[in-house]
Amino acid sequence: MIHNLGSKTTLIRLNDNAVVTATGAGTPAYVDLQGDNDFEGDIAFIISAAAAGSGVTLTAKLQHSDTTTSGDFVDITGGGFTAAAANTAFREKIYLNSNDLKRYVRVYFTVSGGTGTGAVAVLGLASKKYGN
Repeated sequence: MIHNLGSKTTLIRLNDNAVVTATGAGTPAYVDLQGDNDFEGDIAFIISAAAAGSGVTLTAKLQHSDTTTSGDFVDITGGGFTAAAANTAFREKIYLNSNDLKRYVRVYFTVSGGTGTGAVAVLGLASKKYGN
């Protein structure tokens, strides 16, 4: 559980608030959890989605990789969000420990039953290991 992050809290953008029209990775394509963003402890990943169209279902899952190559990303255990039913807005958060994650993380969407959903944002809140 995340406790009192204060000034160490960093916002991670896994998908900018935008309409998801097809199956694929979010925008940006991935985020780097190391380098300037050396995180520690749990990361809260949050999805917020507006209602999709009639018959359209949206699923989202977190994937990770040691490289930035799209084909190298694999599903993260415990990194799947609950599927959004047609015409249903939803919000959900999941917690994953940064020590269990590979260097690069992305969100991957699956759209079924039609094209296009409501606007979707996926963010993370993390604590930098060494402060600002």
